[in-house]
Amino acid sequence: MESLIFSFALSILLLTSFTLSFDSATDQNALLSFKNSIISHPYAFNWSENTPVCNWTGVSCGLKHHRVTALNLSGYGLAGTVAPHLGNLTFLRYLDISSNRFTGSLPVELSKLRRLKVMNVGMNSFTGEIPTWLGSLPQLEELYLYSNKLSGSVPHDIFNVSSIRKIRIGNNSLTGLLPSDMCNNMPNIQILSLALNQIGGRIPSSIWKCTHLEMLLLSDNNFSGNIPREIGRLSFLTRLSLGYNNGFGGGVPQEIGNLTRLEILTIEDASLNGDFPSSFFNISSLRVLSLSDNSLSGTYFPQHSIL
Repeated sequence: MESLIFSFALSILLLTSFTLSFDSATDQNALLSFKNSIISHPYAFNWSENTPVCNWTGVSCGLKHHRVTALNLSGYGLAGTVAPHLGNLTFLRYLDISSNRFTGSLPVELSKLRRLKVMNVGMNSFTGEIPTWLGSLPQLEELYLYSNKLSGSVPHDIFNVSSIRKIRIGNNSLTGLLPSDMCNNMPNIQILSLALNQIGGRIPSSIWKCTHLEMLLLSDNNFSGNIPREIGRLSFLTRLSLGYNNGFGGGVPQEIGNLTRLEILTIEDASLNGDFPSSFFNISSLRVLSLSDNSLSGTYFPQHSIL
């Protein structure tokens, strides 16, 4: 009986060891394929079959299963494309390949990264449209696609990830309109940065549903219409940047004076007119106010930025 129990325990141990070894090999092969798609890597990499994958440069593993959970290669001067095999890192939670020279598009195979919480591919030369499959990453909290060469409209899908807290997709060539219900499914969003694009239309009045928003950066686009009064309901807002949108009309909403945590407000060169709201002087936290190159007037209108 004892020998039977021992044999069973040994079988379980061997099976577990084989599974861990197989999974580790899967991660290793995925990363080696990723390395092979890189045509330039000026810094020395110790990625080889002779070194345990968890000891590789930029790689972190979980303590329990020894699977790759983080890949941080930011600022390594890498050039090339992103291999689809990277999608086989199914335990990956953190991916940062920002500040490199990657080109091409983000492969759809990355949609298999169901545990991913942070994706940072900013400051590269990725092209094409923002992938709709980003909206299928159920645990995604931070998405950084800024400073690339992305085009097309912002897909509705990325606004349906309820776990998302930070979206930075500024400094691309994005066009189109923002969905009118963009804030319906983002209860945790804190930072929304879409500056330096070519997005047009009106800022959705439903913006107030992004109730935890702290930073709203929409400057240097083609937005038009009135600045929605509903922005005044974003009680956690500390920074609001709407400048250099020449299609705006009307004045500055009085309701912005309700933003008691606001520190930075910039709405330069936005074709605004009318009286400057005196309610702004009730915002004791305000450190920077820039409304230059508009047609505002009134007793309380400041001639210069307030610092």
